[in-house]
Amino acid sequence: MRGGHFTLKGSPEVEARISQVVAEAAAVIHAHVRPDELRTLALIGGYGRGEGGVEKRDGVERPHNNLDFLLVLERAPREGLKARLDLVLEPLRERHGLGLDLGVTTVRALRRSPCQVIWYDMRFGHKTVAGDASFLPGLEHFTREGIPPDDVRNLAVNRGTLLIINQVLRDQGAPDEDARRTILRHTAKAIIGYGDALLYFLGAYDWSYAEKRRRMALRHDVPAGFRKLYDEASAFRLEPDYARFAPSELGPWMDEGRARLADVHLTCEAARLSVPGLKWPGYVERALKHSLKEGGLQPKVWLRRVRNGVRFQPKASPELGLRARFGLRLGGPRGVLAAAFPFVAFEVGGPQDAEFARQLLGAASREPADLRRAYLRYWGESGDPNFAHVARKLGLRLGDHP
Repeated sequence: MRGGHFTLKGSPEVEARISQVVAEAAAVIHAHVRPDELRTLALIGGYGRGEGGVEKRDGVERPHNNLDFLLVLERAPREGLKARLDLVLEPLRERHGLGLDLGVTTVRALRRSPCQVIWYDMRFGHKTVAGDASFLPGLEHFTREGIPPDDVRNLAVNRGTLLIINQVLRDQGAPDEDARRTILRHTAKAIIGYGDALLYFLGAYDWSYAEKRRRMALRHDVPAGFRKLYDEASAFRLEPDYARFAPSELGPWMDEGRARLADVHLTCEAARLSVPGLKWPGYVERALKHSLKEGGLQPKVWLRRVRNGVRFQPKASPELGLRARFGLRLGGPRGVLAAAFPFVAFEVGGPQDAEFARQLLGAASREPADLRRAYLRYWGESGDPNFAHVARKLGLRLGDHP
């Protein structure tokens, strides 16, 4: 394998352990993928960047994050290949007590894919485990300048959804130790995701966690309180300290973080929509009308919109203008989630905004707890196909549609 160390802070022992897991995973994948099918197998994410997290338990260091692999095939995968690989990797997950995530794509798909944050990060931050080491670096259309603003908004919504999960855990009663660890981990991820989005809109995004942390510390145009939060979350990501907050301190800390991220969300949306001084009143109308311009004239974008227009009938508020209603319909389910998100995650806006979210999500009422549960049900149905497993694992009680 090429690419150097896996962590910034880890000892030689934890580096050796990660190397062993990567080698074992590669061997399992090799046993089920023919040589003529494989273009490259890469480790991406934090450990692929060489910036993975390390947790110390009982004096022993261990990897803190999942190991993310990307398998690039020469042609479309054989039917059932991804499911089979996930199945044969399961014993390795259990033996090492680590998450091993595997994405499968093709040479053609990557070469034709529009630039996204995930692909830009992957191009510059990965380790080739097997196959063609020149393929991923050679994807020259994956540049920082090529990342579209709406993809960064989607990143913020994805990470911000972790805060909604946190609040549902809190709604269910005093968090136990597992829930407390989940809340801390989710909050750190959300803060980092929002800081990354803010750096993008300030023209300072980078693929490296360490470089983004350095750049954020120098941004005097970012409130000091958020810079401090981002630095703390970045430190937690590298070396998590789960003993930092007593149970009684967790709630106030969560509330402070949500308030700061609400401000960052509005700042980023003001930049994305080119509306200086944007406020929550009128935000939905502006955002939905703007969505009609996102993606330009790309054929894939318009094909998806046409499909949404034919198949999708959201419960739109009658107060919305015609163009906003049209933008909501063409945006599909993911557009619904993005439109409702700030009013659910941050409880901003007024009663009209809460009612807008209630109608879109089919919530029982516009009470915050009902909106949160409805949002996560919708997220599981239309946003993240793996969320049902996550919800069961976390013990989330989301109820049924009203």
